[in-house]
Amino acid sequence: MTFDKESYAALYKLQTVCLQQNIPFVSYRLPLNREIITVVQHHSMPERLESLNDLHEKTGFVVSPFTESPAHGTFFLQPDCVFFSNDIADIYIDKLAANNRFIKLEKTKNTIKTTPSEEFIGNVNNAVSAMKANEFQKVVLSKVRVEQLPDGFHPEEFFLKLCHKYPHAFVYIMQLPEVGCWIGATPEPLLTIENGSVKTVSLAGTQVATELETEDYRWSSKEIEEQGIVTNFVELTLRSLQISNTTKTGPENYRAANLIHLKTSFEFPESDVKNRFSNLLKALHPTPSVGGLPKNEARDFILSKEQHDRSYYTGFLGPVNINEKSDVFVNLRCLQLFDNNFVLYSGAGITSSSVAEREWEETDNKMLTLMNVMKKV
Repeated sequence: MTFDKESYAALYKLQTVCLQQNIPFVSYRLPLNREIITVVQHHSMPERLESLNDLHEKTGFVVSPFTESPAHGTFFLQPDCVFFSNDIADIYIDKLAANNRFIKLEKTKNTIKTTPSEEFIGNVNNAVSAMKANEFQKVVLSKVRVEQLPDGFHPEEFFLKLCHKYPHAFVYIMQLPEVGCWIGATPEPLLTIENGSVKTVSLAGTQVATELETEDYRWSSKEIEEQGIVTNFVELTLRSLQISNTTKTGPENYRAANLIHLKTSFEFPESDVKNRFSNLLKALHPTPSVGGLPKNEARDFILSKEQHDRSYYTGFLGPVNINEKSDVFVNLRCLQLFDNNFVLYSGAGITSSSVAEREWEETDNKMLTLMNVMKKV
């Protein structure tokens, strides 16, 4: 798909109008795809979903938090317009810019504070002790960092630079009510449905990329154990839903931005799921790659120890039934935008053999996915 300078200019202008007018919208670029799709809802507000039961019948964009709460729900943007890369008309953008009759989003102030290293390291050590006492197998602990926005920062430009820098990632910019404005470049698909086939992955284990070829990286026993936990969870989940015609590939090395991960892929016929798309989503989320195992015990530990609100970090998001496919991703490598600053989120998988200081370093490395591009905007 050709994406010329005029198309970039039209997309940039459309995003600018939506951001300035506080209009609900999402622009996204799927992995290994040049097409940027933008969905805009300006005649009404995105719907808060009480359940995912009829999600497979809808067309639009879904975003869901790490855990449901009164403050953070699942929202569905039902687009009034869907724009593709080379099909953004100036006349429509001008109408949006001139129209002040739609309901505008309210800007929220940032009350989040940077996670101190001693807090994160203490949480990791507590988790290791709990696992050695057989309270759970694995937990993913996260941290946040608050940074000032660079002078002259433009979200539209940052999004396009992420698209260029990370072709293997799902890159997005979204602005929704009660969700806020988020930008991300996530490497982890949760569910993909296309051409009668469903795909999911287990992604765990992290190294900083060097000059080696992707297949030449080697893994510690801790990282292999972590990947095995997530893979086993996916296999058991599919089996519990009577999904048996599964093709499994991996584990194999997988490069995502400045990091290398271990990935195992699963594929099965869509007919095995039928109308159980929502059941599969609920059964998989949150996977042990973002929560832990067992699910409930790990989640309770996270909620009791982390002082920040994960909000939509480690939730899921993506287009549903757009362009004859659905692509739902885990919300990793992301930041939340505010007026003068932004909040970076990152996490690390903790097992009984984890070393807290190394996990802190891993979370810093994951933040570099966005920070390396932020510094160049």
